[in-house]
Formats: sequence, structure tokens, C-alpha cells
Amino acid sequence: MKPLILLFLFTATAAMAADIERGKTLYSQLCFNCHGPHLDGGIGPALKDQYWHHGSSPEAILRLINKGVPGSEMIAFEAVFPEADRLALRDYILSEQEGLREVVRSVYSRDYFKGKRFTPALFDSVEPESQTPLPENLYYFERSKEGVMRGTSKLYIKEAGDYEFAIRIIGRTSIFLDGEEVHYSDEKTDKSTHINKKFSLKLGIYDLEILHEEKPSHSYRFHGVLKSDSGKQFALNGRSLQGNIPKIIKARPGQALVVRKWIADLPPRALLCLLPNQVIVVYNPGDGYVIGAWHSAEINQTPSLPDRSAKPSEIKGTPIPDAGPNAALPGINRFLRYQVEGDTVHLVSLADGEEKTVIISPKGAQSFKLTVQ
Repeated sequence: MKPLILLFLFTATAAMAADIERGKTLYSQLCFNCHGPHLDGGIGPALKDQYWHHGSSPEAILRLINKGVPGSEMIAFEAVFPEADRLALRDYILSEQEGLREVVRSVYSRDYFKGKRFTPALFDSVEPESQTPLPENLYYFERSKEGVMRGTSKLYIKEAGDYEFAIRIIGRTSIFLDGEEVHYSDEKTDKSTHINKKFSLKLGIYDLEILHEEKPSHSYRFHGVLKSDSGKQFALNGRSLQGNIPKIIKARPGQALVVRKWIADLPPRALLCLLPNQVIVVYNPGDGYVIGAWHSAEINQTPSLPDRSAKPSEIKGTPIPDAGPNAALPGINRFLRYQVEGDTVHLVSLADGEEKTVIISPKGAQSFKLTVQ
């Protein structure tokens, strides 16, 4: 490679890194309060999960930064910051992406593809019957839908390594990565003719196409993942989330609330005591321990829209130091019941043969008080 070209590439790469660093600085100053310090969401949606209601392309993200979202706290930044800053912010957000983005599902009539090997060029030669961007960035299909599917997307890789596809063999499937066929399977043909290559990926963005057809039924059953030798996996299919809205659970003013939700790393029977001062106290009725507590907190029942049916709810808030694990009621024999009285929670158990009550109540704006009767 000529020295001048090397110098150009080095200069361009350094400039891009500088722009991303500038975008990171802007994000930490402007965006973290709503979208979280690590782009994992808060008042506003997460900016690095799969679900992008307004689109996940560079153009869509820049448009959102420029124009904002009417009726929300997302303002139009084109009147506030120069274009270079807005581009840097977009590029930082893009640098944090991983997995499928810009997913589009196109559906074609079956007749044209009978007896023909799937290739992107074959699909380019005919117009689709429908073409739908999928904000979930996962492939799904309407019930009783017939046709051949072409799925196009960008694949963002942040962990270099060896990858391969794991595809359930239903119907026939071809997968092309940057124009090269890396998977081919057809349930009607000998498995010895199938292709499933292992390939090395560097950090970067790749073009991914999934071409698929299966026998008509009540809905498509296509299922697949992209997995790496290190154990990282990206789902290729999911379900439509059209019309679904994340559910946030908080206590109402003056009224405590107790709920049971599956939270990662917490016992399945844990009681989540939500106090009106936005403090959440987690109590384990099995052993009488307060496991932990958070202030400025809420329960997000749908932490990741694409995986809402499989992932637990989560507590979003700031941990209260030294809140747990602490024994609120040692020697507990059996939990009996809980009840809410105004802004306090009463947890009744048998301890050493006697009925005891743990009372959890608000304390100031960011703490709680624990008493035993």
C-alpha cells in the first residue's frame, strides 16, 4: 500500500475516533439523564437495545437528534448545536450498537422462486409484494402469511471472533454475509449438500441477508441465532411488539404497594415493597431478611422489549448503602401475610412460634425505616 494512502487511512480513522469521543462527551452532558449513563434507558428509551421505534439507521438516528420527538422531552437539537456536534453524537450512539439493526422484511410470491437457488441477485430481479421495516430488529411473520421472505439488515459486531449460524431446518434457508453465502439448508435435500460455514468477524458493520421459505401453515416457524465461540448469541427471530408499551410500576402518592415480580439475582418469592417516596425495599419472606433497597426507584416490567416474554423485570434506581442483606426478623418459621396501611407495608410471620410484624415505612426523600412489632 502506498505511503500516501496509509497516511489518509490513519488520518481518517483518527478523525472518526475523535468525533466519537466528542459524541460521548456530548452524551454525558445532554442525554444521560433521560437515556441512562450507559444508553440503557431511564425516562427515555434505551439507545443500544434492539427496539428502535423511530428507526435504527444512521439517517433515522440523526433525524431524531435534529428534529426531536413532538410531545416528549426529546427536543430538536438542530437549533441548539452545530451539525458537527450532532453528527458526533449520532456516531457515538452507532458505535455502541451490537446485533441486528435496520431490519427490513420483504415478501415475494412463491411461484417465481420454484426450483431456483436463493441468491440476492435473484431477489433483486423481481419486485416484492410487501416491504416492512421491523423496529424490533428481529424477524417475525403475520399469521397465515404465504410467500418467500427476504430479510435484509446491518450486523453490528463489537467482539471480534469466530461466528456461525444455528438455523432450525424448516423449509429452505440461505444466508449471505457481505455477499458471501455462509448458510444453506433445505429440509427436502440431503444434509450433505447443506452449507454452514464458520467465519471470523472483526469489529465493524456487515450486510446480512436471510432468504427463507417454508410450507404454508398458521405462521412461519423460522428460527435461528448467530453465535460466537465465546458464547455470545444474537437472535434472528422474535415476535411483533406492535402496540405494546413498556409498563413501569411505582407506588402512588401516599399509598405503598407490594408486588411479586421475577427480578434477576433475587429469590423468586421476594416481596418488592414500593414506598410513596420512590424507595423500593426487597424483603425475603423465606428467611426474614431485607435483601436490598433503592431510592429514586421503579420497577420496569419490560426491561427489553424484544425479549419481554423471556427476560425478568428489573429495578431501576440508586442502591441505598448498607440496606441489605440484613436480618429484619431472625428465627422466622413461616411467612403468613402482608398488608398495606397507607404509606407503610406490614409483613407478618411466625418467628420462634410467635406472630411478629415487620413494618417498612418511608424515611425522608431517599430512605426507609424498619421496625418490628
